[in-house]
Amino acid sequence: MNSAGRVLSTVSPVTAVNLDAPVSAVAKRRTRRLGMRWKLLLAFGLVFTVFFVVLAIWILSFSTNSANSRLKSTLRDLCTGAAESLDLDAFVALSQADLAIVPGETYPAIAGKLAGTKVTAQSVYPASEAYWRHNQELANVRRTNPEASPYTFYLAPDGVVRAVGSWASLGYPNIGVDEPAGFRFQQDVTEIIDQTTLGYFKLGFAETTFQPAYTDALSRWISVYAPIKDRAGNVVGAIGVDYDVAYVDKVRSDVQRSLYPVFAVAYVLLLGLLFVLSGQFAKRIARLNSVTRKVADGNYDVDISSSASAVFADEMTELANSFLVMTQKVGDRERTLTQAVQVMRVEIDEAKRKDAVSEIVDSDFFNDLTKKAGAMRAKVKGLEIIEASAERANKSEAVAGDD
Repeated sequence: MNSAGRVLSTVSPVTAVNLDAPVSAVAKRRTRRLGMRWKLLLAFGLVFTVFFVVLAIWILSFSTNSANSRLKSTLRDLCTGAAESLDLDAFVALSQADLAIVPGETYPAIAGKLAGTKVTAQSVYPASEAYWRHNQELANVRRTNPEASPYTFYLAPDGVVRAVGSWASLGYPNIGVDEPAGFRFQQDVTEIIDQTTLGYFKLGFAETTFQPAYTDALSRWISVYAPIKDRAGNVVGAIGVDYDVAYVDKVRSDVQRSLYPVFAVAYVLLLGLLFVLSGQFAKRIARLNSVTRKVADGNYDVDISSSASAVFADEMTELANSFLVMTQKVGDRERTLTQAVQVMRVEIDEAKRKDAVSEIVDSDFFNDLTKKAGAMRAKVKGLEIIEASAERANKSEAVAGDD
């Protein structure tokens, strides 16, 4: 193997690398770009949105459940307290009485708007003072809680649940001002309520019973029923208290009015803070990206300190420092490689020159030319000898003539 072959075999791995080659088409190919800052904003914005939505739902649910629990507790205390505060003897007497509507009788002063008027054939409320006193007791319960609507009922011997009194008989919705409403005395409650509610009425004779929210022609209610017991502990009737669940809706609405603005401000502030922080993060990446472009252009003497600077070192600092070490090593290797390539190029050129000379010397043409040149040199040398001999002969003749 000639010298050129030896050199080429040694440097073949190096010569395969084209240092001046253009950037590949894959590297130049452009893709749709979305900055790191906006990616962070979108990602954390989505996380914040989900978090705030879940938190808002939980708070609304918690506040609603708390309001319901508080309402049930209030109703339980109100209902059981009212059952214990009623005049038991008067209630028992009313549940057993048959108060007929007698036209011409005058309603007592405690009969609300009906006070001072006379009973007519169309009247539906009796003029009994005991009856209106019982309704006043129920009205006093409402005065302690203006959202409560108390009424009493009992189970007749014939198995029919009949009404005794109602606060609304004094005027609905304003006592003593509006027309009387509510259950009539001894009225079959099924004329007003449905079978589902009747079931809860009957449960109320045994124990304090809650009826879930329901809707009727007037409003949406939650109700509680509690037994009325005499002094011997025998159940003589029951009291029911309806409560407008608009209270719960109001609590929910109040929470929403307070919660949504707070969440909106917090959401905007968090996104603003994230925008600023992501900008700082993206700025450091941009500085590092600028340095990588310089390195890609072959400038290995780059200042990477601005990319690595931070009050507290972090992964970006470590990345920048590692990139700096890598850049220095790559720069050193490229400079060494460039010098080696230059030396190898000189050696290759010298080897090629020697091969060219060898090819010329070894050719038949050069051999013929060499022979011809040797013959010519021999002829020239022979002529030179003859001329030298003639010159010496001439000199000898000249010397002899002088003598």
